[in-house]
Amino acid sequence: MKRIIVLLMMFKVFFLVGQSLEHPIIWTTSAEKSEVLSKIQNHSWASTIVSQVKGLIDSKVNAHVTNPNAFLNTIAALAADDNVSEANAGSAISNHASTLNHASYAALIYHLYGEEKYAQFAADVLWYYIEQLAPRTPDKTAMSGNYFADPRTGYLHFAMAYDFMVNYLKKPETRVYQKSSGNKIPFDNVKAQEAVHNIAMNALGEFTGVDNRYGRTVSNHPILTAPGSLFTILCVEDDAERERMFNVFWNTGTKRQNSFTQTILPIFGDQGIWPEPVSYSFMPNVTMVLNIVDRLKPELNVMDDYTQILDGNFLFDNLRHPNRTFVRFGDSKRKSDQTRKVYRYTHNLASRKGLTDYVQKAEIALRQGYDAIGGYDPDIKISTYENVSAFEQLFWGSDIPSIINGEIDFEKPTVIIKHAGVALQRNYVEENNEDYGLCGIIGGAHYVHSHCTGITMELYGANYIMAPGAGLPPTVADRKEPVHRIYFWRHAGNNTMIVNGTTHGRQQGSWNSNSYLWMNTTVNVGAEPKHLEDPIAPNFSFATQFLDDTINDDQQRRTLSTIRTSETTGYYFDMFRSKSLGENNFHDYIYHNLGDVTNIMAMDGTELAVSPTNRYQNDIGDIVQSPGWRYFENTNVTEPINTAVHVRFDLNETNTYMNMFAPSGVAREYTKAVGPPTREAKGSYINKKTQILAIRQQGEAWDKPYVHIFEPSKSTNTSVKSVQHIFNGDVIAGAKVVSEVNDTKITDYIFSSSTSSNIVYSDINFTGEFGIVRTELKDGKTDVSLYLGKGSSLKFLDETIIGDSEGKAYTEYTLDYEYFSEIAPNNFTIEAISETCTGKGNGKIVINALEKFNYEVSINGVDYNFTEETTIEDLNPGTYEFCISIKDSDFRQCYQVTIDEATSVSGKISTTKTGKVAIDIDKGVAPYKVIKNGVQVLETHEKHFIVDAEQGDEIEVKTGAECQGSMLSKINFLSEIKLYPNPTTNTFTILSDFADWQNLSIYNTLGVKVYSNTTGDKKLILNAKDHEMTAGMYFIVIQDEQGKQFSKKLILK
Repeated sequence: MKRIIVLLMMFKVFFLVGQSLEHPIIWTTSAEKSEVLSKIQNHSWASTIVSQVKGLIDSKVNAHVTNPNAFLNTIAALAADDNVSEANAGSAISNHASTLNHASYAALIYHLYGEEKYAQFAADVLWYYIEQLAPRTPDKTAMSGNYFADPRTGYLHFAMAYDFMVNYLKKPETRVYQKSSGNKIPFDNVKAQEAVHNIAMNALGEFTGVDNRYGRTVSNHPILTAPGSLFTILCVEDDAERERMFNVFWNTGTKRQNSFTQTILPIFGDQGIWPEPVSYSFMPNVTMVLNIVDRLKPELNVMDDYTQILDGNFLFDNLRHPNRTFVRFGDSKRKSDQTRKVYRYTHNLASRKGLTDYVQKAEIALRQGYDAIGGYDPDIKISTYENVSAFEQLFWGSDIPSIINGEIDFEKPTVIIKHAGVALQRNYVEENNEDYGLCGIIGGAHYVHSHCTGITMELYGANYIMAPGAGLPPTVADRKEPVHRIYFWRHAGNNTMIVNGTTHGRQQGSWNSNSYLWMNTTVNVGAEPKHLEDPIAPNFSFATQFLDDTINDDQQRRTLSTIRTSETTGYYFDMFRSKSLGENNFHDYIYHNLGDVTNIMAMDGTELAVSPTNRYQNDIGDIVQSPGWRYFENTNVTEPINTAVHVRFDLNETNTYMNMFAPSGVAREYTKAVGPPTREAKGSYINKKTQILAIRQQGEAWDKPYVHIFEPSKSTNTSVKSVQHIFNGDVIAGAKVVSEVNDTKITDYIFSSSTSSNIVYSDINFTGEFGIVRTELKDGKTDVSLYLGKGSSLKFLDETIIGDSEGKAYTEYTLDYEYFSEIAPNNFTIEAISETCTGKGNGKIVINALEKFNYEVSINGVDYNFTEETTIEDLNPGTYEFCISIKDSDFRQCYQVTIDEATSVSGKISTTKTGKVAIDIDKGVAPYKVIKNGVQVLETHEKHFIVDAEQGDEIEVKTGAECQGSMLSKINFLSEIKLYPNPTTNTFTILSDFADWQNLSIYNTLGVKVYSNTTGDKKLILNAKDHEMTAGMYFIVIQDEQGKQFSKKLILK
């Protein structure tokens, strides 16, 4: 017993020791008060912070003056310990956060203006918690009961309130309201320090053990809890204990609160950002903690080795789409924006340290950031997690001039995020960038909050993130749902490649338990421009990512290029190479797009037929159902296609489209499907199923890679008109893309090789990995652009550019003629239209061209000029030979066509199994008119079509020329009545389907009726023995309502 008493006395003495630290100390000091008040008086943004804070708490503070219980009664019960899950602690977390947020705001107002009512409110709230927490031990200290939430919520605001209030609280005359007694009692600072120490020790978590993660990756948890831990440590009055605890926080660390210097800071790589998805990667708490520690302990020189973190603070603005939302990889949210906060932190730290370059850079970034959102208008709230907005803006914020010299270009074409294996490509425009800007990313890796994606892709287009990354669901609870863990976390939920239907991740090393998320890191193997450098060309850039996938024993290489053709048009070039190092059975290219409809078409717009398939209703048998494509719904696949394909995703909400073009030459099956809605999608697409395209190719996809051109558009009339492969021997080495923009024909010859190869194509000689030759034809001249992104040389005609030390070069020049290299064999479509009536002489030859040139053709001695299509009319029947040439060139392509003499309409009118009438036209001039019972019911240009009809209807078909006559038929469904089996030994069936009959009789060869029926049943099953029918021949006679008869012969054995 004596020992216990002595220990208690020593513990008591511990809190009686004096302190040298003067409060407030966390955000500001008493010496800075006049400067802050001046800021409030002179700047509206500062004064609005104060007015908003008062607006949030005044009703509670004023009511508290006469009725303290009114607010104190709303406080949730404190948990018995810190072992409650975040889900179960949810309401308590928000309650204590709100309660103490009110107290910290009241303490803030008291610090500024000294109004007693705010002090009393804050003091009474603090005392409520002090009385409950002082008797506990650190391991039993809690508010909500969740050890991860309390330091980010209640502890954080308790410390800030106490920091502002401690001088008031320690005045001898200070009284606090005791809820249990309903009386005001003297404030007891010894008890307060016991509570403070318990809170600080719980947040620090020494009882959990020493940090054992030095040099290893940890989650963001110790960064998120760091302010709550540090702030409460700074409220401990005993200098020796405070220093000891700070040393644990800063150097030693615990399993709960990892060491800042040994574990947290070393994780920041040379890019200076926390290695997680964008919305997690900001981590403003790190700059905040560095600033506070450096201010309190300048002797530590904490910034000497970590200025790259300040550099990293300026990286995030480079990751915005044209609509200013952030690109999304891993568990990220694209609207979470903490750029201005980290700039303010950087500005405050750099100003105090005299780091003038960072001061200037932060001011420019802040001014650009404020201007982008319409000005600086702080929005102060009572909220749950890490809510320090009012404090950091008021005390660390500075007035940023409205006009600042200098500018930071946050729109460089290439951005590389190393830890995520991500490369960004963009090409923006000055006007209407949200509509016409291009931005995309490719990549993938394992990191905390990563997804298992391979080299995935995200694309922006026409004010939508068209092809989205999977992202993070709205709530913590949603993260545990199967759709997130089995689909969005997996390859099938992303825009990537799946090899042999088995691509998956590994559990060993995964950041989450039972998640199978570990994958190799994708690395950048080529880019022009390089990371955050200026481009050499205004219209071209590229990045190539490589993945050596040791989990699935395959290798992949993906190139993304943004290619601009005008201020309002442009496209993405996506080449995806993939091969298994074992067996290459098949590959599936997976692509998701917002939209209402997916149209799979030939290049002429003809819809390709699809049929249902269940090929994606399978998995590899692991616990996460890899690769995740069981979530594909309404799967319909084409037959294997090796012609060029145009896939259009229609966003009917705004008549916007994403167009996907695939060249001919490789047989593939296209499956369209839908899947779970896209997180954070724009407009109604937040709730609509996402359109999915899965493209299967048999064998490898390295020498025969997937090549796609993606063009966002506001119209179904795209600027891209044709695409075709460029081959280097049997290996696909690029694409030829023809666009038409403002009467200019633009042809891009895009070369993309997996090694530094020499490729000769037409008049081009290229050696390297990536290059583009562009020709722009207009008004008899050709503008030429030669772009060498990575290579040694690029020659076109007589012009050659040589790559510099980084393998890049660019030039532009003009030819005084319209250049063409070659024309595809299917460039011209020739249609011969016969004369309509004998002697009319009105035959036609219609010529359509895929590529736009100044064409010339002569027929019957008459010269015709055209660029895309022409119709030569008034031709007599006969054979015509003609050649098409291109002006000022040696090109000539010749044809022979025949204009037939007029013929009468011919074809077939027949009934179908479904009770309709099918009409097939063999000869005759469109349009075709269908007349039923004297009334026209249809006019069409199709040669095969179906119309509704009933028994006895008269159907007449006429052509567009009266002189061609007509086809006439009276519909008789009775002729379609089926009899089976025939011959039969006994039982037989009479099936009438859509034939309406009134009487059915069966006669033997002597004319004797052996059976009669007037029911009109569509199906009769008869037994010969029942009707005394013996072996022989019988006649079944069927009569309709109009008395028309039809007969069938039956053989009974």
